[in-house]
Amino acid sequence: MFEPVKLYGNLSEGIENQIMQAINNGKLKPGDKLPPEREMCTMFSVSRTVIRDALKMLVGLGVVTIRHGMGAYINEVDEKEDVSRLASLLQISRGTVEELYQVREVLESQAVIWCTQNATEQDLQQLEHIVCKGKELGDAGESKLALLDAEFHLKIVEAAGNLVLMRLMLNMLDLLGENRSRTLMVPGRQRLSVLDHASIVDAIKQRDPELAHQRMLSHLANVREAIQSVAQVGEEWD
Repeated sequence: MFEPVKLYGNLSEGIENQIMQAINNGKLKPGDKLPPEREMCTMFSVSRTVIRDALKMLVGLGVVTIRHGMGAYINEVDEKEDVSRLASLLQISRGTVEELYQVREVLESQAVIWCTQNATEQDLQQLEHIVCKGKELGDAGESKLALLDAEFHLKIVEAAGNLVLMRLMLNMLDLLGENRSRTLMVPGRQRLSVLDHASIVDAIKQRDPELAHQRMLSHLANVREAIQSVAQVGEEWD
């Protein structure tokens, strides 16, 4: 299941990535026990210190639980619990929202690169369909456009083919839900978002990852500017 990690880079992160990949492809399931530390040292060709550092990161992500005297086990995933726990820790404020958008830019700018590389023809058709529905709605139907906006961004992450990234994006969009809806109230923002989406899909269809990356960053920068404009006219931030 596992292979020795390469001799360069962060060894513990390499181990973490292999374990996460094993979870994503179903080789490891909730409740499964990881091999003992000694065996993992042999599998990955590293010291126990490196193994323990990797396990600490996985525990911090909520992926693994260490049962003393028993070993390390893969956790069940409860996304609602993840969101509520994260929200309670963050206390969403104006500054926090800006920081969340910074993280969103990192995640989605990479996701669109993977999408460009991995999207099937069916994925492309679904993205085009979402854009077409947005154009048909125009500047009306704020609630429907908010749902379409989320559908568009989640479809890109889905087509990227990384289940961990999908989980992170679901949590991110849940945390930003109210603030994302507010941006669609900015005059003209709905139409601009749809146009941004169309330009991103065009870059994906061209299989041009750099262009798609640039257009996604531009789109998210536009959204951040819309949030800032809402704040400047006196919107209350929790």
